[in-house]
Amino acid sequence: MAETLTADPGSLSIADRVGEKIAVRAALDVDGVVRHQTSLGSMLSGATPGRAVAGGDYPQASVDMSVTAPSVRLTIAVRWPCRLTDVCRKVRGVTADELARLTGVRPGRVDVTVAAVLSGAAVSADRPGPGFVELPPPAPQPAPADGEVRS
Repeated sequence: MAETLTADPGSLSIADRVGEKIAVRAALDVDGVVRHQTSLGSMLSGATPGRAVAGGDYPQASVDMSVTAPSVRLTIAVRWPCRLTDVCRKVRGVTADELARLTGVRPGRVDVTVAAVLSGAAVSADRPGPGFVELPPPAPQPAPADGEVRS
C-alpha cells in the first residue's frame, strides 16, 4: 500500500542576492550592455555592484525575491552607438526569462535605467584586451624575520 504525504515537505527561499546576480549576468548577455566602474564608485564600493554611496559599478540590480512576482530594478551602462529603447527592451526580456528559467519565479516587472552611455574608447579602456583575465592583487607578504632570506 502506497503512503501519501500529508505534511508539507518544506519550502524554498531564494536570497535576493541570487536574483541580483542572475539579473546582472543576464543584462551583460545583451549586446550593447557593458560592465563599467566609475572611479568614485570603485573607491567606495570595490567589486560589489549596487553598494556604492555615489557612483558605482554597472550593471547594478535590486531584486526582492520574497514576493510571488518579484520586481527587478536594473541600472546599466551601454556602448555608444546603440538604440537605447531596443537595448532596454532586450534587457527586460532576457532578465525576466533568465530569472524564470533559473529560479522558477517570473518577475512581475523589470525596470531598466541607463546610467551611462560610453564611447568605444571608454569601453575598451574599462576592460582588458582579448585573452586576458583580470586577477585579484596578490596578498601582502609578511615581513621576513631577522636572518631569514627570501628568494
